[in-house]
Amino acid sequence: MDLNKYLNETAAPETKYSKEEYAAMKKAEREAVWAQVDARMGEVLADAPALQEFLNFMSQSRNSLPNQLLLSGQNADITDARTFQQWKDAGRHIRTGEEGYTAIVGQVYENNGRKASGYNIGNVFDITQTRGRPIPPPAEYQVDELIAATIESSPVAIQISDSLPDGIQAQYVPKNRTIYVRNGMDAGTTLCAIIRECAQADFHKDYTYNRQAYAAPSYCAAYMVAHRYGLDTAAFNFDRVVALYGKLDAVQQKGFLSDVNAVGGGLLRRLGRTLAVQTRELLA
Repeated sequence: MDLNKYLNETAAPETKYSKEEYAAMKKAEREAVWAQVDARMGEVLADAPALQEFLNFMSQSRNSLPNQLLLSGQNADITDARTFQQWKDAGRHIRTGEEGYTAIVGQVYENNGRKASGYNIGNVFDITQTRGRPIPPPAEYQVDELIAATIESSPVAIQISDSLPDGIQAQYVPKNRTIYVRNGMDAGTTLCAIIRECAQADFHKDYTYNRQAYAAPSYCAAYMVAHRYGLDTAAFNFDRVVALYGKLDAVQQKGFLSDVNAVGGGLLRRLGRTLAVQTRELLA
């Protein structure tokens, strides 16, 4: 059977580019995507509800900040986005007919016989667009389990204090490398306060540490953990955060969101690993 009569009538002519034309096309593509990233930063810091929605996305989907911004603008329900090959390597396959999402995809290539890294603009697919073994539902934890795991995974020591100033739930003291926490608060408030101060401790890397400079990123990181594990987040309010960062330039906004993504993500990974270990020990 000759398929030419079926295929040739509908096939689009192949476009050929010179080396220079192809390079220019790819450059324009990258510039357009980075423009989208900058635009999304302005959108997520436009008001408190927009920032809260973006933090919700960040708490569920772990990617670089540029891809967090790109993907959240395309589908706020994405939780695990990977390339076709990454899903294949993980033993899952893309469902027929699924369209990918635009993302910045890292690549490794050879340059004069040496391996180098770079990136391309490509497609990624959410786990809901794949087929494979059934996806187990996320584990659910009681607040006391989360508190125990948070204390165990804390980057610094945690102590109860009866001498904290009025209105202060917990506080990281740099010179002691210790978090002091008020006793007797409700479990949810206790957990969020400890997580916020763990974020402050993560930001303390050298003598330039300034608590006030990291107050907003630490607050947002605490919210990410609270949202991820289904805690009551009604007390969180992002009006002051947006007022502070919403009118800054793109470089400063990127720095702020990068801090939130890095520290919030780090807290979630440490907590997740500790919870997994504790669960295995209970089942052993």
